[in-house]
Amino acid sequence: MLVHDINVAAISLATAFFFVELSIAPMWAVAMDIAPKYSGSASGMMNFGGGGLAAITSPLVFGYLIDFTGCWTLPFAGSLCLLLLGAGLAFRMRPDRSFETAVTMPAALVIA
Repeated sequence: MLVHDINVAAISLATAFFFVELSIAPMWAVAMDIAPKYSGSASGMMNFGGGGLAAITSPLVFGYLIDFTGCWTLPFAGSLCLLLLGAGLAFRMRPDRSFETAVTMPAALVIA
């Protein structure tokens, strides 16, 4: 974002995509490790939130920020911060602990 040499920019972008795609497979596997009964629901939420919703909102947010500030660096810096936040939160995931349903429905809500 701060380099004006096209070769350095292309290599940096390719390297960034490589490492982002490298982290995708473990994220899908974690849902199956932590909650195997709910891995379909978790995968659906990951697919919708991480792919579909981001693909819809990103151009709108980028366009708004660029029009509002006149700066192209701000949206990319925001994306970088979100990626770093995601990388930091990935260390909080505990695939060694299984998800157990602790919530039970009250008897009055159970439909017989």
